[in-house]
Formats: sequence, structure tokens, C-alpha cells
Amino acid sequence: MHLQDRWKLIIDELNPDRVTSVDELTARLGVSPATIRRDLNELHELGHLLRVRGGAMRIEGKHFTAKAEPKTPEFQTDSLTGQSSFLASTIVNAPVKRAIARAALDFLRPGISMIIDGGSTTYTMANMMANEPYHVLTTSIPILQCLLDRSKVKVTLPGGELFREQRIILNPYEDGMLQNFSAAKMFIGCQALTRNGLMQSDTLLVQSERRLMERADQVILLADSSKIDAPASLSVCPLTAIDVVITDEGLTDAAREWLEHAGIEVRIAHVTAEDRKASEVV
Repeated sequence: MHLQDRWKLIIDELNPDRVTSVDELTARLGVSPATIRRDLNELHELGHLLRVRGGAMRIEGKHFTAKAEPKTPEFQTDSLTGQSSFLASTIVNAPVKRAIARAALDFLRPGISMIIDGGSTTYTMANMMANEPYHVLTTSIPILQCLLDRSKVKVTLPGGELFREQRIILNPYEDGMLQNFSAAKMFIGCQALTRNGLMQSDTLLVQSERRLMERADQVILLADSSKIDAPASLSVCPLTAIDVVITDEGLTDAAREWLEHAGIEVRIAHVTAEDRKASEVV
């Protein structure tokens, strides 16, 4: 069962006049209570239901039409409300993103400080992290949410303005918590990776990511092969500022050559049957 299909079933089961419990939804959908709780929390965050203790209630007028494929690989129109949804972007190339995220976990060790930038692949990585004594600085609200139940993980948020579409916190000014944070590693996504470097399309996002990169000893880019030479207009940094690229088997030999020529370590993440299964049934 795909994520959108499960979300549709959850919404259909809810009632605006009473609470539908987690146990009821677990029995009707045949998935684990942990999966139901996570779905309810995400749907509540997106404004599609009312999360209450022990379950949820329908919000009048909310309907769900599941789609076989999201419209675009990034922040596309959400099928529930017509509004942009970050979480729905995690569905695109989900097995590949999971494989890349799993490979990124090899860089972690207990006690490490890290920056995890916003993005669907970095979100997948955070969602797969163990409950270990890490210190994470993130600008991403979804990443914060998925780390809340990991009691050993210390989470720091920089101050700034909430940008609802991307679900991130951005600060156009120089001061704040970030200036006092030092990270061993930064995990970052991108809109595109070209010979000109790491690319994005939003000026504030570019400024934020540049400042984040200054606070990290090692920059690790998580990017599936569809991002290589994809169109984008603004450069965050040159290739020489990137230490490691984790991508998938779709990377061409030519692209690998110019990445390694720039001094970047290239790691190829291999999609497993478990990645495919986890991307369909959580």
C-alpha cells in the first residue's frame, strides 16, 4: 500500500463528530500502531485532520484523492488541499532516497554534532536515524518532528522566519544560534548538481545554506541521479566546497568523472528489496 493510498483510507475512516482511535485505524488498515501515529501526526501537521489524544477526528470538507504519481520531484501540489506539500515529495523516487539515506547513516557515530538541511532525502535520513546521543542542528520542521521521539538526540533550531511551503526556518540576518554552532558534518540536498556546483532556486535558501556550510567541517550531499545536471538558476557553492556526494546507480560515468576531478568522494547507494518494500508499506 502506497503512502497516499493509506492516507486516503485514514481520512475516509474519520468522523467529524467523534474520535477514531489509533487501535481502530490499526485494525481497519492492517498496519502497525506506530505507522498510524506517524501518519496522523503528518496529516495533522498538513492541516488535513484534527489530532487528539488516542486518535483523530475528521475536519469538515477535507477529502483525499490519491494520485499514482506526484506532479513534480519537489514541492508539488498536495492532493488533499491543492496546497504545496513537503511530505508528499518524499514519495518521489522513495526507494532511491531511502538507499541514499541509509548510506549517509554510515557517517554517523555517537556524540557527533551535525547539521541536517531541509529536503526530502535528508528528511528520510533523519527518519531512519537511531536514538543515539547526536547533536543535530536543523532548519527543517519535518526533521524536527521526526526526531522528537528520539530522547537521546539533542536538537537545535536556529531563529528565523517560518516558510510554510518548504517547511523550513530561514533567517536573512547574520546573528543568532548558528554563529555559535560547530558541526563535524553537514548533510544537504539540492535542486541540482552541475559542473558549476550545488544549485538551488531561492535566494534566501541559498544564503541560509551558505551560512550553514561555513559551520561544518565536512559537507555531504545527498542527491539522487535525477538531480545531476538538472535545471536550476542559483549557485550555492562550487564543487570544491563539497566533500562527499551520495547518489544512486543512475549516475553516468561522465558525471562521476567531473565530480571526482573536483576532488569529491562519490558513493553509490544501491537500492535493495527492503528499500522498495519500506517505500510501499511503512
